[in-house]
This record gives sequence, structure tokens and C-alpha cells, in this order.
Amino acid sequence: MNQEEGGFTVLEGAILGVVTVLLAMLAVPALPAPAGPPAGLVYSALGETGGCLVVSGDVYGYALANGSVGGTDLWCARPDRSRMGSVACSVRLFIGDMGSVDMSRIAVVVTTPDGTERLGRTAETPAQPGNWTIVRMAHTVPFQQADDDSLLEPGEQFDLLVYPARSLAPGESFRISIIPPGGVPIVVERTVPPRITPVMDLG
Repeated sequence: MNQEEGGFTVLEGAILGVVTVLLAMLAVPALPAPAGPPAGLVYSALGETGGCLVVSGDVYGYALANGSVGGTDLWCARPDRSRMGSVACSVRLFIGDMGSVDMSRIAVVVTTPDGTERLGRTAETPAQPGNWTIVRMAHTVPFQQADDDSLLEPGEQFDLLVYPARSLAPGESFRISIIPPGGVPIVVERTVPPRITPVMDLG
């Protein structure tokens, strides 16, 4: 009897089994991964932009004196032109943020080496120390106007005047925290210039 006609050897059977298993695996389509929450840098950034404020442009300081900033009158009981009395900055929404921020509900907190002060919001003029106010509502797109309400919406920019009860000395550092309801706070940290002038560009 010819040995070649005796059927598969053990080695041939093993090889045939391995080939069969491989072919079966290739024929079965890969199962999709279980669905989960979206992830990644872009999604994370979009998820965090609801109500995000950013400072637009430079921050300005003003000597402690009766006068006017952006059409809003200021008053103080004891003017002192050797100290800085108020700060102005513009805020807008983070680029791509399609939400809005109710500026009537934000908190404005000023921190100095002497402590922390939470300012009240005022719409009255003249503005007095211990308060903050919106001095102007504008639109960043030419030929468009901001709404008259206190909602900061995409394309709008609000100019804020921060007027703490405690004036600031030359060379003194301070921090202004603008905290929207349910949003991400923005912090403005600056140092008073060594020489006080009526208007100072703080950068």
C-alpha cells in the first residue's frame, strides 16, 4: 500500500486546522466599539465654552478723582490723584461660544494685599466707590448694534468699569475676578504704575 494514500498526517491536520480558524476569523466582521460619550480636544473645548468670557483689548486705570469714564460720571468723597481709583476693561464671549452671559448676575471681586472686596452692580450715575457698572454695550461687527439688554451675546462687547472702595497705591498689585453664573471666571491681574496719571494703559 502506498504510504501517500494513507490519509492526512498529524502535521497536515494541524496545519489545516490553523488555516480553517484563520479563514473563519477573517470572514467575521469586526464588532463596533460600544458607544460612549464623545471625547477629544475639540469636544472638550466646545463643552467648556458655554458662558466663557474673555478680556478684549487693553485694561485701563484711572486716577482717584471725580470725572467721567466712557460717558459714565464718577464720584468720590476724597479725591487723591496720587492713587488709582478705578479700572476699565472690555469683555466678550470666547470665540465660537454660541451661548450668552447675563451680565446682571455676574460677580466682580477685587483682591488687593489688604483683602478681598465683592463689588455691587450699579446702573446709577455718578458711579461711586464699591461698585461696578457697564459703561457701554457695543457690537464687534461693523454697522451692527448690541441689544439694550444685559445679556452678552455672540458678537457683542461690554465695557465694564470697576470702582473698588479701596484705592490703589503706585506699584501695588491687584486682581479682578469676573465670575459669570455657572461659567468660567476670568481673572485680570495687573500692577499699578509707579507714576499715577489721569489715564493709564495697564496692558
